Amino acid sequence: MVNMAEVYNYQKALKQDIVIRKISDEYSLPVGISLKPAIIFFASVVVIYLIFHVPLQAFYHANSDLGKLVYVGAYIAMPVGIVSLSNRVKPDGLGLVQYAISIATFGIKRILNRTVYYHDRVLPTGYFEESHMADTPIIVEKSKSHD
Repeated sequence: MVNMAEVYNYQKALKQDIVIRKISDEYSLPVGISLKPAIIFFASVVVIYLIFHVPLQAFYHANSDLGKLVYVGAYIAMPVGIVSLSNRVKPDGLGLVQYAISIATFGIKRILNRTVYYHDRVLPTGYFEESHMADTPIIVEKSKSHD
């Protein structure tokens, strides 16, 4: 009797979040930090800084006591809320990072005129430019009433 090797599905293993537990040989974190939420947190801090820094600075100079609370809300509470929201929202069954990557690759493929697949089907060229609803005939039959 020949013993067959067991098939292992690596896709499940690769979908696991990367967790940072050790910074260097000497320093380790008390709690592991997942990589995706950390990237989303820091990216949202950068975007908030680029968009809201000047108005926040003006508000802080006008009212420094309340300005400190606004800074904490803008640079800590908003990114934490964005990370929390990104964990709950699943457009097309994907996480926000995977969804953003899929939109970017779709756009690049459209620019390069490459074949685009959606749910394992090839989308024809110009699919989104023309209306498919107008080309689909709709037949409405009058129901026979018993008068």
